[in-house]
Amino acid sequence: MAEWSDKKKKGLAIAVATVVLAGGSYGYYIYHTKYKAASHAGHQVQSGVMTMEGDTVMLDANARALAGVQTATVAKRSLAKEIRTTGKIAVNEGAKSLVTSRIEGRIDELYIAADGQYVEAGQVIASVYSPDLIAAQEEYLLALDAVEKMRGASRDIVQANNRLLEAARQKLALLNVSEGEIEHLAHTRSTTTHSVIRSPFSGTVTEKIALPGMYIMRGDKLLSLTELSTVWMYADVYEKDIASINVGQDVTVTIPSYPGETFNGRIIFISPVVDDATRTVKVRVEMNNADGKLKPNMFVTAVIKAPLGESLVVPASALLDTGTRKVVYVAQSEDTFVKRDITVGQEAEGFIQVLSGLQPNETVVTQATFLIDSQTKLGSFGGHAGHGGGGGSSAGSAPAATPAPASPPSTPSGAGQHSGH
Repeated sequence: MAEWSDKKKKGLAIAVATVVLAGGSYGYYIYHTKYKAASHAGHQVQSGVMTMEGDTVMLDANARALAGVQTATVAKRSLAKEIRTTGKIAVNEGAKSLVTSRIEGRIDELYIAADGQYVEAGQVIASVYSPDLIAAQEEYLLALDAVEKMRGASRDIVQANNRLLEAARQKLALLNVSEGEIEHLAHTRSTTTHSVIRSPFSGTVTEKIALPGMYIMRGDKLLSLTELSTVWMYADVYEKDIASINVGQDVTVTIPSYPGETFNGRIIFISPVVDDATRTVKVRVEMNNADGKLKPNMFVTAVIKAPLGESLVVPASALLDTGTRKVVYVAQSEDTFVKRDITVGQEAEGFIQVLSGLQPNETVVTQATFLIDSQTKLGSFGGHAGHGGGGGSSAGSAPAATPAPASPPSTPSGAGQHSGH
């Protein structure tokens, strides 16, 4: 009997526990079902500080203070884009020249010591022994004698002698004999064995080809000269900045060799071809180099100022670029902000040009834009209300119906294993 009584007590205790667990499970099911239905019943999701409805976000004063929301007014502004790049100094190809020989002979004296020497136009650079010069001088003297001796001859003979004298004089001039030297020859009647070669150009010797003792022919190169009072600078501009550069724009150059100094130039040529490897365009800048500080092959830093004109702008921090969309948040009131797509131009001086989508005097969010946008995404994808979002449906969807209370679940066998819940 005692044993049967103990079994009866155990059975009664199990029955009581089962009833209690079943009641708790039913209460939890009813509460959870009603809360979930209520959270989905409306079109808005509220966190206490933030409310979202489609692309509209409403923030109370506390939310704005915590997020650090700042705004700016959309207005027109003149911008100038600054393109910073690297460059390299090069010789001015238009200022290069060659000194060539007009006579045939042997260089006995060379007055150019080495590359880098500066040569003035008309300066004697070499003395050449030339049999051609000797023969040309003899021809001139013979023609001169004929003219003087045949002054009383017939008119045809006098004219013929004068033509021969002029031809001999021209031959000497072609051999680089100056007018003064020809007059001296006519006065002294004494020929010279050496001809001097004068440089027809001014410039710095960049290549010395002639050497003493060298036998030269007509047209042989003797020196290469470059006038370095102006130089070129080649800079690489990325293709995204091509639209901002034009021929005639000013360029400012700085060089590590001369700290604190700036050098000015002007764009004279823009390459019509984009470099396939670097995706850049070569820009040629002409620079004054009267003081000789800019030396070919120097590396420099170049800054191109590109005026963009006056246009509607917003601070760069106001823009959200998703890759496919350009978005700003426009303030409709102190606590209401609306997402809006815009079309933008170029960025400069911390501002971005607005081509369409905004009007002057509208107000856009400049700080906490990303935070506001992230909260709208949390709201769209079912974030928790405590994070500023929730599982709200879109504005166009119907509210979910609250399900009817379900009947209490039957007591499961072995309920003791769920007592921990």
